[in-house]
Amino acid sequence: MARKNPVDRNSPEYLLGKMASGRHSLLLILLFTVVNLVMVVLDSGTYFLFSASVPYYLTAFAKGLDNGFVDGPWPENGTYTIAALFISAVILLLFLLCWLLSKKRTGWLVPALVLFVLDTLALVWFTLEIAVDPAGNIVDFVFHFWAIWELFQAIRCGSKLKKLPSGIQDPELHGSGVPEIEG
Repeated sequence: MARKNPVDRNSPEYLLGKMASGRHSLLLILLFTVVNLVMVVLDSGTYFLFSASVPYYLTAFAKGLDNGFVDGPWPENGTYTIAALFISAVILLLFLLCWLLSKKRTGWLVPALVLFVLDTLALVWFTLEIAVDPAGNIVDFVFHFWAIWELFQAIRCGSKLKKLPSGIQDPELHGSGVPEIEG
């Protein structure tokens, strides 16, 4: 039976991989949130997890306002929905900016983490104050905490990487999303 070699959690390769994983998680959050917004506008009634909650719930609530919160389909995308989509786009642009800038400086993952923690707090508020069935958001919380952990790990590993001996600079990511190692 072959023995697995233990992973060196302080190796540059491991740290770079964790940083790339955090950036990929941030990109997935962005993409799934955009898909969720499209599905709200199309009134599909479907929701993907691993996405930001504020843009989704804000737009869904605005669509409800435009349609009088009637039972059945909500075909109208009026002024409230358009305003909510604009606010949601601003939020998503902030996440996108953090993702793009974290390619050169991992410190940009800190504002992304703060934004996602705020999004999680908003989800807590929504779940406790507005949701009809709070238990329905448990899986969403699991994914939110997972994303927070991924971003935290990426930030922590970026900090560890900076403390390594020379030859490793602040990550400059190349096409694969993994920072290059000089030396």
